[in-house]
Order: sequence, then structure tokens, then C-alpha cells
Amino acid sequence: MRAATPIEMRVGVYENSPKLFVDTNGRAAGILIDMLDEVAAAEGWTVRYVPCTWAACVAKLARGDLDVLPDVAYTEERARTFRFHAVPALLSWSQLYRASNVKVTSIVDLQDKRIAVLEGSVQASFLASLLGAYGLKPHFVAAPSFDRAFQLVKDGKADLAAVNNFYGDMQSQHYGVRGTPIVFQPAQLFYAARPGIRPDVLDAMDRHLRTWQGDPESVYFAILKRWQLQSPAQQINQRTAWLLALSAMLLLGACAAAWRFRRQAAQRARALQATENKLSLILDSVDSLVYIKDGDFRYRYVNEAMCRMLDMRADDILGKDDFSLFEPELAGELRAHDLQAMAESRPQVFEESIDMAGAERTYLSTKMALALGDGAAHSLCGISSDITSRKRMEESTRIAATVFESHEGMLVLDRTRAVIDANAAFCAMSGYRLDELVGSRKLPFQLAEDGGELDAAFWKTLAAEQKWHGDAFSRRKDATVCPVLLSISAVQDGAGHVANYVCTVSDITELKRIQERNQHLAYYDDLTGLPNRRLLLERIQSCLAASRNEPQLGALLFVDLDNFKDLNDTRGHSAGDELLQQVAHRITSCMRSVDTVARVGGDEFVVMLDAIGTNEDEARLHAEVLAEKVLAAVAAPYVIDSLPHHASCSIGVTLCAHRDEGLDTLMKRGDLAMYQAKTDGRNLVRVFEPWMEQAVARRIQLVSELRGALDGDQFELYYQPQVEGGRIVGSEALLRWHHPERGLVGPAEFIGIAESTDLILPIGAWVLRAACRQLARWAAVPHNARLAVAVNISIRQLMEDNFVRDTLAVIADTGADPRCLKLEITESMGIEGVEETIAKMEALRRHGIRFLLDDFGTGYSSLAYLKRLPLEQLKIDRSFVRDILVDPNDASIARSVVALAQALGLSIIAEGVETMAQRDKLLELGCHRFQGYLYGRPMPAEEFEDMVAAGVAR
Repeated sequence: MRAATPIEMRVGVYENSPKLFVDTNGRAAGILIDMLDEVAAAEGWTVRYVPCTWAACVAKLARGDLDVLPDVAYTEERARTFRFHAVPALLSWSQLYRASNVKVTSIVDLQDKRIAVLEGSVQASFLASLLGAYGLKPHFVAAPSFDRAFQLVKDGKADLAAVNNFYGDMQSQHYGVRGTPIVFQPAQLFYAARPGIRPDVLDAMDRHLRTWQGDPESVYFAILKRWQLQSPAQQINQRTAWLLALSAMLLLGACAAAWRFRRQAAQRARALQATENKLSLILDSVDSLVYIKDGDFRYRYVNEAMCRMLDMRADDILGKDDFSLFEPELAGELRAHDLQAMAESRPQVFEESIDMAGAERTYLSTKMALALGDGAAHSLCGISSDITSRKRMEESTRIAATVFESHEGMLVLDRTRAVIDANAAFCAMSGYRLDELVGSRKLPFQLAEDGGELDAAFWKTLAAEQKWHGDAFSRRKDATVCPVLLSISAVQDGAGHVANYVCTVSDITELKRIQERNQHLAYYDDLTGLPNRRLLLERIQSCLAASRNEPQLGALLFVDLDNFKDLNDTRGHSAGDELLQQVAHRITSCMRSVDTVARVGGDEFVVMLDAIGTNEDEARLHAEVLAEKVLAAVAAPYVIDSLPHHASCSIGVTLCAHRDEGLDTLMKRGDLAMYQAKTDGRNLVRVFEPWMEQAVARRIQLVSELRGALDGDQFELYYQPQVEGGRIVGSEALLRWHHPERGLVGPAEFIGIAESTDLILPIGAWVLRAACRQLARWAAVPHNARLAVAVNISIRQLMEDNFVRDTLAVIADTGADPRCLKLEITESMGIEGVEETIAKMEALRRHGIRFLLDDFGTGYSSLAYLKRLPLEQLKIDRSFVRDILVDPNDASIARSVVALAQALGLSIIAEGVETMAQRDKLLELGCHRFQGYLYGRPMPAEEFEDMVAAGVAR
């Protein structure tokens, strides 16, 4: 019965041969396409096929751009989006196929493997859930089609591919992949329909499928036979073969007789032609390939099946040999078989594989020599039957047997849940013999270690879901239990009733041990055995939540070893590890059993103290006492690798008053207090105070404002005169910040912050470029042309790989005279990489740039270090100049600096000169160049230029 009104069906087609695909002619083909065409013809539907990828097809169906999508497995989630008919069109299952160089014998081998899965498929989600239950973590690679999944394996971009058995059996050999013992997820396949489709469409699907599946002679089974289930006889009946050969000989004889007597016996020729036509009609109706070759192995006759296989007309085949029709390797194999058959008196049987249009087919060929009257073989007759489906079925059977006898334990139950078979792996796992298991309905499984049978509720759930998998326990024959991963799947018969249950059992005892070990590693430090940061944070969070309304206060102690890196660098990491273990023991010995001591970093420990006081004063006193106790314990002498060692620590304390403090806030405050202890001199205890947080906030704000100053052109260089013999010979460039709210800000307030961040690099680059521009401007004025400018550079700048290149580029860009540029480095900045630094200074000095050492006498430079640096000048620090008249030590230091400079051949300048008396004393000591308020404060470039023009008369 047809639909009331004609309808057009838009049907999606994606690549999943042999169920559905687009053939080489661009037409939709496959098992499910042929079935749909039969239904459409019966119902009067017009079908328009729309090629798309799987994911695109599903999206189109959801949007209503398609009416029907074949080959969709039913799930509850999909049923909420799409419409499904009731009778499944096909039954299928999924299987993993592997690359030839990948070894997979059980599901445990899938750990860390790359598995290609069809994007958005049920296979993908089910496989992820299944492997996740095992605790396995493979890497899933999404593919838009099964073809792409196999191609990924072939190209080495995936180790395995998950596909259905129909596609896998057909395409695995073409892509060079091999099946694995891992099969899963038997599925019912339907034609999914868009929401809102006419109900009579789905009713028609069910009506035809139900009728066809009840009749073995229906078009349904004919389609299946044509595409997947045809099974040619394994051997060609010898009598039939000889009969066909005899027919071929008669055909040749008839042709010869017709040619010989056609003029004398026209009537006999017509009769013979009729016989030939009848014989050709018979041979063309045979599905097997029938052909005759002459003595040179050229084709003299081919039937219609042979033409279809080659996709050629008979006229285009006749007269050619196999080397003209097939690849050389295959043609050589066929010729060898032909020669063997021509040499034998009996028919010869061969198995031959032919790759046509990318699809490999296997044929069982019977070949026999055709002899004429003289007894010599002059022709060859061959009959080849397609046994591809039978080979695939044999392979599927072999795989199924391999799966059953795999390393995973397996049980098969009948519909009454009685055991009917078990593999050797399960018998070995459980300790039962097969005869002890068969017939038993009391399965050796329980859901919990202390019980939990597979009761009626369990089987009811299984009946509803058709599958169950999860952690369980297996009872061995000796009454012990072991953890297992249990999967039970219901297998239905043709009527949709449960026929069997298949149980897969994996012993996960070792996996559980590994999980427990990983659990310990996840929460405890492997070196000291103390809780790690993760467990500490969980305990703090739990404590905060549990005691929100409690009157007792707690505290956190942040303990950080002082100069721990020195021990690692001088005596090795093994010595450092031993010290950490001893420190962990000492800190723990100072605490109560209810306190938590955790190692949260390399040499960082945190102690959580709970319930140490009812008010902040009491809690603070308790925490400080414990912190001082830890300080003393850590400071006691050590013996590390049989050698003495002394260590200390800095401790920051923050109180936990359970007043809605966030965990992050508490951790931040403890860190701030600990760093304050470090800043104040180490080996100290500091309790968090609000001003510490405010200082950090101010620092963060200042960093942000400095970034804005760079972008907003808020910096300016001031110049302080440098005088020798009453004449200005140069200046020092000093940075000033025109703050939009605070006015003019000196470098003392922000250079330290810039040094501790990356901001010193762009700020230093700005200063250098601004100073060079000023030098270039002064060079244009005769009385300013020889003025030198000293620019302070940071150690961060000096250590940059491109410092030399960038400095020379600035000079080239601005046009400054490099001989007028001095770069000041500070003795106290502790240059690292001395050899590299000296090389950079030498490279710049070769271009005329000079270096001077600032703040000399305040740092820690040795004479050996000092004499190696390519310096031109030393600067006496203002701290010695300030008290040079009243402090004999400062005078002695200044005298020594002058003497040292003279000995090294360096010029010298004193900074901070404010009085004539200081200048005279420095002249007396041998210093003749000065900088300070006596000659002028730092000033803008215009004022400095006016001062140079006016001259200095002091």
C-alpha cells in the first residue's frame, strides 16, 4: 500500500561500504541503498541521494536538510533527536583493526595507543567509556569516515581504527591493516529520520522489513547474498567443469565447421549459430567467470560475468592476454597457473586474488587444457568463482575463535543464564575446570568485595540496557576474590529475544595496585613521604569548611630553606635530597599528630596548625613559638654524606581565623610573610601583616604605571654636570618620570621595581636612545660638540645576547659620536658570565664607547676581577665623599681608590661633591674630576646647555 500522496525523500550517503557508499560512477550503492530503493519503488517515493561525510550527514539530518540517513545505530540520545522505525535493517558489530607493525593481543595493550574513530559515532563514545572503565588512556583520533580512519592507520598517524565488521572485512586488505581480537558493541542498524517526518514513511519501512525478513526467498536476502553473504562452492564440480569445457570445445568446433562449410551448408550454419547463441546465453547467465584462451594464452571467448568484472566489452577483451589486462605481477601469476594447467591432464584448481578499482576479490579458479584430435593441448578453458565473501566469513570465524581464546576470560550463557562454555583464560583465572562451570547458574561474580550478588535487579537492568560493564569481583574456586572488570552483553535471536549472554572478564588486580600507587604518588611527596601540595590544599579546604563556626583559630607556617641551591651546586643533588629528608623529619618532630607537614616545592614546606587558640593573640603566640622551635631545629648541625653541614630557614606565618578567608588568600599571605623574612635577613620568623599585602599591591600598581609611562612618553632625561678644572667636560644622564598625579619622580622610587621585572630592558633602551639623540644634537653646536654623556646600564641589559648589536644600531640610527658615550656599570650588581661580559665590553670599546665603574668601593669586586674589565674610569661613591672631612676611614678609602685607579691607568671622578672643602680634599688626594650639587643639580637639557654656554667659575 503506497503513501497517500507522492513524496520526495532526501537521503544522506556517506562512505561505509558495503552498506552504503558512492560508486565510481557517482551513484549511491550498497546493501542499505538497494533495500531503500526496493521500498521506494513499492511505495512510489522519489529518492534523491545526497553525498556527505558522516558528521555532515548527521548535522543535516538534525537540521531537517535530510529526510533519512541509513546505517544509524539506535541509542536513547539519538532517539531524542531523530525518529527510528521498529524493525532493524541490519545487525552489526564493531572491531579494532591494527597496523601491521602494531601488536595488540588484549584490551590492556590499548594503553597509550592512537585509535582512529568515526567522529560523533556511537563506536567512539562506547569505546571511550569501555576503556576508561579499565583505567586505560588511549589517544582518540577523530576521522570523518571509515576510509579516512583506515588511511590514518596506513599512513602511521594512528595505530588502530574502530570500524564495523562489514566495512572492515571488505577494506582491511586494501589498506594493509589487520583485525585484532577486540570486538565490541553489537548494534542494530536503522534508517534514522528527521523530526517531523510523516509517520507512514516509518510504518512502510517496518512493513517491508518485517515481511522480507520472514521470507528466506525475499528480495531482502537476495540483496544480502549479492553484497555480503554469497558463498560460492569451495570446489567446482569436476563433472560440471568438464561439461563446460566440452561446451566450449563444441563452440570452437561449431565455429570451425561454420567457417569451413558456410557456403555449402548455409542451413546447417544457421542451426549451428542458434546452438552457439543458446550456449552463450547459458554461459552468460552464470555468475562465475568463464573464458577460453588459445595456445598463446589470448582470450578467444569470455562470458558476460568476465566483461562485468573487467568493465569492458567482449570485443575489447578478445585477442588480448592477461599482461594487457592486469598488472604485471598478477598477470605473471595467472600465466604460471595457465602453464601448469596446460601441462596436466586433469583440471587444476587455484586460488587467485584480483585487485580491481581498489577492491580485492578472491576467486577459486578451475583450469583445464582442451586437446584436439592430435592429443596436443591447443586451448585452455577456465571457470573462476568469486569466493570473497566466504573468505571473509572464514576470517570472521577465525577472529571470533581467536577472541574467545584470548587472554581475557570469557563465559557464554544460554537464555536461562546457565554456563554453556568458558575459555581457557577464565578457567585459569577462576581455578574452575570447564566441566565444573558448564550447566551452573550460580555465576562466580559479585559486585562488592564483601558480597553483592548478581540478583534479579541486576538482570532486570541488563535486560533493559542489553549490556552492563563495570568493576566487580570474581570468586575463585579457593574462595578468594579478585577485582575484575566485567562486561556482559545480551545477544538476540532473529525474533529479538535474548538467546545468549557473553561475559568478558579481565583480572585487574595489578591495575588496582597501580592505581593505589598512583593515588599515593598523587597526594604524597616521593622523597620525604610527606603530603604534597595537592593533599595539603585539600586538607586546608576541608578544615576551613568543617570549622567555619568554630571558636578555635589555626595558622599556616611557610618554611623555606636559606641558600639551599648552594648545597646542590657544590655537593650534588643527592646531598640536597638527604638534607630535605632530614629537615622534613625535624619539622615533623616539632609538630602535634593533628598537624599536617607538607612539602610543596623543592625546598619549601608548609605546616597546617589547627585549633591553636581562641583569639588572634593566643593563636599568634602559639604559632610563633612553634615557628621558633622549627627555626632552631632546622638550624642544628647536620651530617650529610659523612660531612658536616649547617642550614637555616625563613618562616612566614599567617593566621587562619575561619572568617571566610579564601584558600588562595591564605597561601598568598603565608608566602608574603616568608619572603619578608628572607628580605629582612633570613633565618627569621615573620607573621603576616596587612602592610605586606599593601606593599605588593603598590608594587603591582607601580609596574602597571611604568608600562603606561613607556607608552605615554612620560620619561625625560636630566643631566648633572661633570667638571674638571672649572670646565664642564660632560654629564651623567639621570632618568626622571613625569607622573600624571605625583609630578616629577626620581629613579630611586621605581628603578628597583623595573630591575626586578622585564621593564628594565625597554626603559634602559629608551634611556640609551634618548641620550644618543641628545649627543647628536650637541654635536651640531661647536662648544657642546665634545661633551660626554654617561648612561647607567643594568646588568639585565648587559646580559642580553643582542646588547652589542642593539647599542651599535642606536648609535647608527641617532648619528651620535660613540667616543662621547660612556656606559656606567655598578660594582655591586654582581656580573655573571664574566668572560661573555668582557667580550661585549671589548666589542663596544673598539667602536669608541667607554666604560666606567660606578659606586666603586661599595661592592665586592676583587682586583683580579677589576683589572680584567676594559674600564676607562672609576667613580668614588658619594657615601665616601659625604664624610671625607670627618671620618678618617672614608678619607682612607677615597685615597686608596685614587691610588688604585692611578695604578691601573684609569681616570677617576667623585660624585656627591657638595662643598668646596670636599672638593679641595679630593684635589689633595689626586682626584680632579667632580660631580655634585656644588656644580649643579640634575637639570633638563635646555638648562644644562645654558650652563655650558655660561661656563663654570668655581
